Amino acid sequence: MKDGLLLMLFGFFLKMVIADRAAILVNFVFENYEAYEGIEIAIAAFFFAIQIYGDFAGYSTIAIGSAWVMGFRLMANFNHPYFALNIQDFWRRWHISLSTWFRDYVYIPLGGSRCSKLKKYRNIAIVFLTSGLWHGANWTYVVWGALHGFYQIIGDILKPVRNKVETIFKVNTSCFSYRLFNIIITFILVDFAWIFFRAPDINTAIIMIKQMFSVWNPWIFFDDSLYDMGLDRKDFWVLCFSILILWAVSFMQERGIKIREELAKQNLVFRWIVYYLAIIFIIIFGIYGPGYDPLKFIYFEF
Repeated sequence: MKDGLLLMLFGFFLKMVIADRAAILVNFVFENYEAYEGIEIAIAAFFFAIQIYGDFAGYSTIAIGSAWVMGFRLMANFNHPYFALNIQDFWRRWHISLSTWFRDYVYIPLGGSRCSKLKKYRNIAIVFLTSGLWHGANWTYVVWGALHGFYQIIGDILKPVRNKVETIFKVNTSCFSYRLFNIIITFILVDFAWIFFRAPDINTAIIMIKQMFSVWNPWIFFDDSLYDMGLDRKDFWVLCFSILILWAVSFMQERGIKIREELAKQNLVFRWIVYYLAIIFIIIFGIYGPGYDPLKFIYFEF
């Protein structure tokens, strides 16, 4: 019961503090996209990546935690997807229940990778186009799925070239900087595809992408423009601080540190101070109250 309640607490943090606060900025920019350009669009896309992860992983964690309280063990649905080293790795970490279903009931029955290269790429394309259609009958989802399929196919085609380049230049593939570079590139590719996923239609997504690359405006970090995107100064920095907490927790878990087990080893007073601080933080900084729709989870529509 204790482990289940702690999981639920973390799920509420992801959903109420991070996802619902990020949603304010994301919705404001995507609904008024004509007024923004350059880095402003990129920031909105970044925060949507955080929003959809916090929202979906948050409610998955709440569901898993509540099941634990009642004695049921459900499979993990996320495994720090934004630490993925490539797109294939991303899909081993994101929405694991759906990814494994598509693998077992679509990809493998089509022949999987045990066939010619051409058929393998066909199978990948079918899986990701189907995944896009699973999310809804909208061309934005189809393009989103097609992009992920394209990423995987191109990645597989270029793999021998990449390996040869790494051998020629004696690239150390086991060092931190190499992993960090791959994580950043993978996140950029995933985040770019999220623009199509979030946009109401293809035309809007294309316009936003054009506006994102139309100007280089780093001065927004110094002239308070960041606080004209739906969030005031306080909420913007609360969101950034909360994302930093999420990153720290994810990094520790990625390194094999089991936080609940480590917390259980501490003295009673320390444990309860941590519990109360977490609850108070969610109560103070969670997004709720008049005008808030508590049923508004992104994936409920799917």
